[in-house]
Amino acid sequence: MHEMLFDVASVPPHPARYTEALLPIMARYLTGSRRILDPFGGVGGVFKLAAWLPGSQIEAIEIEPEWAAADKRITHGNALALPWAAGYFDAICTSPAYGNRMADHHEARDASRRHTYRHALGRPLSSDNAGALQWGEKYRQFHRQAWAEARRVLRAGGLFVLNCKDHVRAGQVQPVTEWHIDELQRQGFALVDRVQVACPGQRHGANGHLRIDFETVAVLRNCHAESMRGG
Repeated sequence: MHEMLFDVASVPPHPARYTEALLPIMARYLTGSRRILDPFGGVGGVFKLAAWLPGSQIEAIEIEPEWAAADKRITHGNALALPWAAGYFDAICTSPAYGNRMADHHEARDASRRHTYRHALGRPLSSDNAGALQWGEKYRQFHRQAWAEARRVLRAGGLFVLNCKDHVRAGQVQPVTEWHIDELQRQGFALVDRVQVACPGQRHGANGHLRIDFETVAVLRNCHAESMRGG
């Protein structure tokens, strides 16, 4: 576990927490999974699943030390280099950064309202924090690596429960959710189910009137690992 470098009372708020309506839906699919990991742990919202999954061992890893200090159960570390053995977890449950304007990381010079990872933390983000990546090739390359590492620590047949949301840029919906699902399938996962959950989200900023009004929970199975083991 990480060292407590920050007082819990001084932990800055995290700007992107699990929507409460997602939790029972995620828990329904995770029932029976004993070891569960969130590789983008934030301040530990994934631990709320324990209310539906008593007896499960839920782990989270977070790259920013301030947010990792929010809960003693969070490991301070990097989603691209997970400190667990191959096949350790029964399930992955996570909500990656969406690649939207919350990834803006310029230094604000005025008093206008900001809702970004950079401004919530009050400093530049750490290297390998996907919260600094706008939707584009760098974002996609980062998550290719992150999902490969997540699959490494996921057992054969284990579940990957993904929460994601698209966003509008220049008047066009960016297909972030579909890309994640497609990439996970390319890496050897099979899509089991997907559910849309009403979530209006933030309504300020550019394209505020064009927000997507739902989030997606996609459930995939690590079938490629099963076929490799069987061979």
